[in-house]
Amino acid sequence: MKSLIFDIDGTVLDSMHIWIEPMDKIFAKYNFKLSDLPKERKGEIEALPFEAMCEFIAENVACDMSKDEVIKYFVDNLENAYRNELLPKDGAVDFIKDLKDAGYKISVASSTDYVYLEPALKRIGIYDCFDFFATPDITKMKKSDDSYWKYSIDKHKKNPEDIVLFDDALYAIKASKKSGIKTIGVKDFPWNENEWEHIKNEADTYTDRISAISIDEIESL
Repeated sequence: MKSLIFDIDGTVLDSMHIWIEPMDKIFAKYNFKLSDLPKERKGEIEALPFEAMCEFIAENVACDMSKDEVIKYFVDNLENAYRNELLPKDGAVDFIKDLKDAGYKISVASSTDYVYLEPALKRIGIYDCFDFFATPDITKMKKSDDSYWKYSIDKHKKNPEDIVLFDDALYAIKASKKSGIKTIGVKDFPWNENEWEHIKNEADTYTDRISAISIDEIESL
């Protein structure tokens, strides 16, 4: 039986808008376009943990703001959204519960800190389905780092080819595949629409939503 890793934002939770929209606003204010960067550089920036992203914005985009001011700009929206508002993607809750009931070991791999994910996953009723969490505040690593994926591989106590990742981000699919993990690309339009063809080419398989994947498909990877 495979072990499973789930990204959360854009894969399990319909949450990318609370990150992208305020980021787009601050980028637009300072005439900065992430889409203008080379694909690899764009992926590196998207992989940054929350505080590192705020530091990047303060140093490279909103140079008249301090890192703490950028953090406050985001945090005012994030805490309430994860605790009270964000909804799961279609079929995600039942899918993850069914996988847990079937005996799968399941973990989280997210660039969002555990402090935000915990209340959201408890609210929608799947927190206890996850055996462990790999988040920036727990691992002190970035999701684009080889060491980040080794952390999850070691915790699962499986060969990497016996672990399957569900993720909507191209950089995460590429980084995990480099470590030998099998990957399922997840559509999250419009947020990953520009990368979707690359995701389809890079991932071992892909899906419109996680609940559309069968156990047979997981085990065949």
